[in-house]
Amino acid sequence: MTRFRWVPLTFLSALLAVGGTAHLFSTFMAYDDEGYVLYSLQTFATVGGLYEKVFSQYGPFFFLFNQGLHFAGLDFTNTTARLVTLGCWLGAAGFCGALLWRLTRSSVAAGFALGGVFLHLWQMRSEPSHPGGLIVLAIAAAAWCGSHWATAPRPLALAIGLIGAALVLTKINVGIFLLAGAGAWWLLHLDAPTFGLRTRSALAAFAMALWPVALMRSQFANHAVVIFAAVTALAGASVSIAAARGARPLSRWRDLPVLAIAGLVVTAVTVLAMISQGSSLRSLLEGVLLGPLRHPAVYSVNVDWPASTVAVAVGLAAAAAGAIAWPGVLVTRWVAFARLAAVAVYFAFWVFGEPESILRFTLCFGLGLAWLFVFPLGGDEATQPARAWLALLLVPQALHAFPVAGSQVGWGTFLWVPLAALGTHDAIQFFSSAWRPAVTRMIGVAGGFVLLIVTLRGGEYAWRGLSRVQQSESLSLPGAAALQLPKRTTTALRILSRNITVHADTLFSLPGMLSFHRWTDVPPPTTVNATHWFSLLSTAQQESIRQKLADSPRAVIVVQREVYDFLTRTGVDTSSPLNTWLHDHYEAAFTLESYELWVRKGRTIAALDTATLFEAAPDNRESRFKISLTLAAAALETTTALELHRLNVSIGTSERTWNPANARLFVTPLNAAGVTMGVPQQITLPFRSTGIVRLDVFTDDFPEKFPPKLGVIYLRDAHGRRTAEARFIN
Repeated sequence: MTRFRWVPLTFLSALLAVGGTAHLFSTFMAYDDEGYVLYSLQTFATVGGLYEKVFSQYGPFFFLFNQGLHFAGLDFTNTTARLVTLGCWLGAAGFCGALLWRLTRSSVAAGFALGGVFLHLWQMRSEPSHPGGLIVLAIAAAAWCGSHWATAPRPLALAIGLIGAALVLTKINVGIFLLAGAGAWWLLHLDAPTFGLRTRSALAAFAMALWPVALMRSQFANHAVVIFAAVTALAGASVSIAAARGARPLSRWRDLPVLAIAGLVVTAVTVLAMISQGSSLRSLLEGVLLGPLRHPAVYSVNVDWPASTVAVAVGLAAAAAGAIAWPGVLVTRWVAFARLAAVAVYFAFWVFGEPESILRFTLCFGLGLAWLFVFPLGGDEATQPARAWLALLLVPQALHAFPVAGSQVGWGTFLWVPLAALGTHDAIQFFSSAWRPAVTRMIGVAGGFVLLIVTLRGGEYAWRGLSRVQQSESLSLPGAAALQLPKRTTTALRILSRNITVHADTLFSLPGMLSFHRWTDVPPPTTVNATHWFSLLSTAQQESIRQKLADSPRAVIVVQREVYDFLTRTGVDTSSPLNTWLHDHYEAAFTLESYELWVRKGRTIAALDTATLFEAAPDNRESRFKISLTLAAAALETTTALELHRLNVSIGTSERTWNPANARLFVTPLNAAGVTMGVPQQITLPFRSTGIVRLDVFTDDFPEKFPPKLGVIYLRDAHGRRTAEARFIN
């Protein structure tokens, strides 16, 4: 019968794969971190010189890993970024599910870990190509290794040396957090009779409490940071003393060199590979260590802590100290019951709450509860090392949310799910010896219900993702044709890309949005690029960009007004000499959604695929409405009609259709600057011409109270195929 337990897990995995794919391919974030990462990877693969010619906030191993994928045939596109991220996302959940299956042989526990971790990491849909995917996969792999080789210290040391070094060289803080948690576990389980467990537990607790303080001390003027440090310090100390309670000799001094050698091998290979491609040791030191040390002062997003956070954290830490100081049957039963209660609350958040509330609960209260799942109940010796391993990795990893508590909250806390699943399974086993058969059967039914709920949530996630896809359309840009996004987004990005291709030989953006370079093949001023370039790039780097822009009269700037205003509104310092120069020398040619296309002051352009609506006085004898479209003339060669559609409806028929039978159509030739190059000519469709034209549509028939900013005009041929599109810019 054991093999049939895989059936629900296989079905759940399929649902998660469908849901993850649908959400990844129906999401594009305006801040465009993915474009920044992809363009950095592409530039490194082309010119090398990481940290010399290519700016990055991330470590060299991440670039080496992706370079390996590139050699294997993967290009750096929006599509492949999502496929790689999906693999990391599913892989992290799979490692956690496999961990639970190996230790419990329970499809309920494994399914809860598999589905719970995947949905806990829902923010992965917004971060394709980001190192966060590789990071969560590596952490989940480390968690699995610790559960698999808890009694085999040498293979475990080898695995952690390899994974730890890879993480240090991807994002140094995350790698150090992993090594810190693994080091605390190794210290507590050390086979050293002369080095007493009490001393070792005190050292581990002190070190785990000290880490947050050392990391955040420079930001202690911020009250939210102080709370973060207090929560993680108390949780780290509590987990350490709880783990010491059930620790037995497993690790050895002589295995440390294995870990060190493995880490040095990864480091040496990575460093040599970078040096051979144009990086210097000095730039590697800056990129791996010195640069990240400055990041907390550059950009930060605080956790929104509930008012009760500190009180709960102190109370849970006090409870941990009391349980350790006065062990007994009642305390053990209380701990087992508290585990079940904690997971019940978490499950309620998981079933009824919003995705953000799950992450908030885990960070604000789950860390403080972690010691409950480590405290030995008796009879759970087989899983005790694994529970200690998971908890000791979890608490330091939560520090990943400092200084930016965005997607990092999920990446840093997802190990709470397998820890809770394993601890709950052991608590049920603890109570089951005293239960009657009828109660045992009821527990089995409850377990089946839990697995059903997890599967339904996975199905709901997949359904919502597929609904998003169904209500969207293809972006239809190079490397991004598989993306299915809302029409407001796709039309805006396509029109911006067409104008960039026609009117620019150099492209810059504010903040940095590097996907446009991949879509248009128009280069940036230099190979040094970043999202928040105004704070991340040095004065010399920004001056090089300014000089290149000054020498390029056809340079254009894309501004994401909504993102830029959000940064300034939340206190991010966007001031810099380059930013000031841009505002002094450029102005908006047109605005579409929250995007602005800037050109050099005094320059005009023919804003391709845009439309402007003019309305005459009601008593005007001429047509009441004139719609002027700026188009590439080639689009008219097969066009037979124009259709007006609303952008804020997913599926709908045209609001109006115009053709030569019900409207007067005039074409005027334009040059690239938008200057009239001839007299208007009345036409019928289709119409053959060359260059750029203004198509004026004169009609009395335009929907009353129709909001132009929510409208798009599609040009269609005789078969209904789209030949062009135009968005209103007034």
